[in-house]
Amino acid sequence: MAEAVRTWTSSYRVRLALGYVVIVALFAGLWGWSLFGPLTDTVIEQQQTHLQSVAQAGVLVLGQTDIDLTSSVNSLVARTDLRMTVVASNGVILADSEEDPAAMENHANRPEVAAALAGSIGRDIRESATQGIQQMYVAVPASFQGKRVALRVSESLERIRELSAQTRSTGLALLGAALVLALGVGVRIAAATARPVERLAEAATTMASGNLNASVPDESGALAPLAEALARLRTQLRERIGALETEQADLHAVLDGLEDAVFLLEGEQIAVSNRAARELFSLIPAPKRSLVDSGLPASLSTAIREGLATGRTSCTDIGPDPRGRSFRLTVVPLEGAPQTTRSLVVVADITDRTRVERMRRDFVANASHELKTPTAGILLLAGSAESAATDGDAEQALAFVSQIRAEAARMRQLVLDLLDLSRLETLPAEGAITDLREAIDLSLAAHSRAASAKGLELTADYSTVSAEDVFAAADRTDVAIALDNLLANAISYTSTGSVTVCVLADESDVRLVITDTGVGIPTEDLPRVFERFYRVDRSRVRDSGGTGLGLSLVRHVVERSGGHVAIDSAPDVGTSVTIVLPRAR
Repeated sequence: MAEAVRTWTSSYRVRLALGYVVIVALFAGLWGWSLFGPLTDTVIEQQQTHLQSVAQAGVLVLGQTDIDLTSSVNSLVARTDLRMTVVASNGVILADSEEDPAAMENHANRPEVAAALAGSIGRDIRESATQGIQQMYVAVPASFQGKRVALRVSESLERIRELSAQTRSTGLALLGAALVLALGVGVRIAAATARPVERLAEAATTMASGNLNASVPDESGALAPLAEALARLRTQLRERIGALETEQADLHAVLDGLEDAVFLLEGEQIAVSNRAARELFSLIPAPKRSLVDSGLPASLSTAIREGLATGRTSCTDIGPDPRGRSFRLTVVPLEGAPQTTRSLVVVADITDRTRVERMRRDFVANASHELKTPTAGILLLAGSAESAATDGDAEQALAFVSQIRAEAARMRQLVLDLLDLSRLETLPAEGAITDLREAIDLSLAAHSRAASAKGLELTADYSTVSAEDVFAAADRTDVAIALDNLLANAISYTSTGSVTVCVLADESDVRLVITDTGVGIPTEDLPRVFERFYRVDRSRVRDSGGTGLGLSLVRHVVERSGGHVAIDSAPDVGTSVTIVLPRAR
């Protein structure tokens, strides 16, 4: 709307017409001012003079010796909108044409009455105390039965305003007619003058919008050279734009063929982006958009601005962002127009490369650390067993061999857990479905011997899903890994009592709650129990032989299947782990 108003007011024809109208409007303003200013004052002055004339006529009537004062007052203002009041020298009302004198208050303090009793003509405009409306008062000195009195005549200002309004309406009507006439004449004159210029302007605008096939009108007189110049400009623009379009098409073809995201910046405005950039960051093609409003990740936008600030070529690795993506950013300043800083920005997606490198680094570091302890133990125990065998202490040698076997079993379990963890780093198979009843029964059977050896009750609770099948949208091996680790932990850290697997389900999710009556986990350790290689030693059984990967594997299994896991525990009370998996229908 605002743009349309600006376009309209910038019209050459409109400006000519407005210039003419402005001159007329100045005279119209003076005319209007006279209608709203002096006119009202003149009407009020005329009405006061009229009231004074009526009051003077009343003075003559009061001068007669034998009259009825009330009747005379009423007859003087009969069939008019005027009000007449006779006030004694002490301010007492002797007669009034509209009110009962006995009910009216003393008028000695009224300005116009005081002036009339003093021998002069009094005038005032105020709100009537008895009627509550604006009145104009005129009082003159008079004599009644030989005594000095004041004869006051008043009129409502509403009547005066009506008279002013009538006169003003007539003046405004004439003013409006004059303005309409002036506007009509001005528009016709402006149209005749501006029409040739507008035709040339329209042709230039059409050419500026990209239509170089627009015809240029032939004009005569002073505008003929301008028309010829526009025609030559149209031909030159056709040739230059054709060459530019060919170069631009070649550039876009090259850029769209690159796998890396490429941006051409003018300052902090994105002037050009290739196909890879639009696909990688889900950008909507739009003319020159700022980095802040482009939809690029905040970390990437910040890094680009920092690279631009250096004024030289820079290369920076960024990430990972909240979506786990990592990028390699290259910013190259380009030479261009002095008023514009142009830069080439190349963003390479190195997420897979970074993830593999991080996995390799973490795996080597963690595996080296965790394998060092059992390896050192085996070497030490082997040396001790060798010494005991040399000394002929067969019993001690066998004890050392037994400990070597335990450390080797621990190392084997660690290797198996690492292999499971490595497997879980890959993408799961699509459409995998697991029967949770079957998976739970198999896991309970596998751990029943360990539970029986410690005198623990190992059970499954299907009471809430007794009448329905329970399937999860997860890989069978993944579910087995999670159940085996959770049951192994529960049995290892429970001395007496029970371990229970409870199954709950709704329309969208399946919940597996593994509960034990073991030693529990201190509150301060709960936030870290799902970290790789993290083990809780305080207030727990120290000879459990855990690798510290069990709960990490559980978390990977659940998140890989689109679910989540939570843990609730208290020392000496027990632990409850809840797995939530998407339900398969």
